Amino acid sequence: MIMVQKKTNSLSKVMKLISVLQKCNGKASIVSSEALISPKAAKILGAFLLLILTGGIGYGAYYIQPSFTRFIPLESLSRSLMMMILIMSFVLSVKDIVTVLYTADDVSLLLPMPFSANQIVMAKLAVAGRFPVILSLIIVNSVCLGLGIRAGEGVPFIIGTVLSSILMPVTGIALATLLVVIPFRLFGFIRNRDMIVVMSGVLTLVMLGAYMFVNQKLRQGSASQAAEAVTAVASIAGSIPNIAFMCRYMFGGNIMDLFISAGISFGVILLSFLAVRLFYISTALAMQNSSVKRKAVTKENLGSSKKADAVRALTAYESKNTRRNPAYLIYGFAMTFLWPALIILPLVLSDTDLMGAVAFPLDTGTALIAAVLLGVICASFVCSFNILPGTAFSREGSTFSMLKTLPVDFRDYFRSKRKFSLRIYSLGSVLYILIFGIVCVVLGMIKPESSWVILVSALVCYFCDLIYINCLLLKDAGKPYFTWDTETEISRKLCWINIIAILIGVIAVVAFIVSLTLLKALTADSGQASQHMIYGICAAFTALVLLVSLAFNRFAEKRGAAKLMNFE
Repeated sequence: MIMVQKKTNSLSKVMKLISVLQKCNGKASIVSSEALISPKAAKILGAFLLLILTGGIGYGAYYIQPSFTRFIPLESLSRSLMMMILIMSFVLSVKDIVTVLYTADDVSLLLPMPFSANQIVMAKLAVAGRFPVILSLIIVNSVCLGLGIRAGEGVPFIIGTVLSSILMPVTGIALATLLVVIPFRLFGFIRNRDMIVVMSGVLTLVMLGAYMFVNQKLRQGSASQAAEAVTAVASIAGSIPNIAFMCRYMFGGNIMDLFISAGISFGVILLSFLAVRLFYISTALAMQNSSVKRKAVTKENLGSSKKADAVRALTAYESKNTRRNPAYLIYGFAMTFLWPALIILPLVLSDTDLMGAVAFPLDTGTALIAAVLLGVICASFVCSFNILPGTAFSREGSTFSMLKTLPVDFRDYFRSKRKFSLRIYSLGSVLYILIFGIVCVVLGMIKPESSWVILVSALVCYFCDLIYINCLLLKDAGKPYFTWDTETEISRKLCWINIIAILIGVIAVVAFIVSLTLLKALTADSGQASQHMIYGICAAFTALVLLVSLAFNRFAEKRGAAKLMNFE
């Protein structure tokens, strides 16, 4: 009786810890205290809706079974679905396991509490694997049971389907845990939260590209080709031991195959749990943010530049401190140069043949309006993911109070921040435009006599960069945040100006595609008059950008310096 009570208390602790970890890691909970209905009623309602969804998918599978199995055998489909669930659970769990196990700063808080190490590990893994398991329960049971019951499959098929809907995602989660925990233990450079963010971003881009590639290939195929693809996937799934033995039990009825499949899955689960139990606590406590030792601003720092100009000296100081900090390198410099992948990858892998729909070489009018839009696109996207100007003054931290005691003109101080940010922005936007324009001329996409539009595009981009930078600097000068603990704390924050830049960039991309594909056809009948209208519109827009940037540049400099000077 005492042992039963201890187990009950232990399970209760794990369940409570799971609930707390879900809230602390930013995961929405249907039983939130802010819900309009009671937590118990919300939980019942959620379960009821999931049952309705599962039943609806199952009925659909039951209905289409006669025509569906003519193309794809049920055994091939079951193997393919199990492998897809295994891979999906693995992929979806990697990021959550990294987040829950390592990037959450709760290990040092949980250890003094009345939880054992096993309970902490179980709760964290349950939080990371909850979504894949629920998704598997819905998909596998609804599809396989709907098809199998209509096909007249027996009890082994039903038992194997229900067990697979649990064992396959849990096995995928266990494999993901091994992949995360062991490298984190062996390789010290991974124990850095900023490095994790970069690796996660690269992995996300790779997965997005793979998905779009596969999706494009499947859309081009017929029903027979889809059946061949499923058969090929099923043959690959047959080489995975736990899937192969489970399917043999489901369609053969040999109970030993079920035990072997379950034994393989449990072996992987126990191995992953042992690896977490041995390596997790010590590795998680060693996790760190990127940081550097900061030096106070002194007259010697500002006077060390060979050039006497104050703005140049302050700019050199800003450049030195920013380049030496890994967090600023990752969230500032890196995103300045990586943003084109977010546009080029979807366009290249999408079904739309943009290059085939455009008649090259472009006429001067079409090239001009496309160049102007390209300048807006580059300026908007280089601003969207760059934190350097938006945290320019906040990055000073506690040294700002020292800076106010020095004989520094705050207008020069503001100019130095703007000058440094403009250099970085130009490298990731204006330089890209010039390179892209030269490539277009060499490949014959733009006529040599129309190559001057490249300079117009670079000019528009430069002054749009200036507008965005002044907006971000002015916002940060109005309310700088100096009380941060680590540089990463402010490096990951994007403001509303970055979000607006993203929206403007997306709108400009759409307009850019429309201008390339439709503008020439729309202006073919108008002839020279339409060309003159395009020239006038582009000239007016360029002049407007130029005037707004120069006027706002003077206003932001004066206003920003006044705010910094009066900041207490």
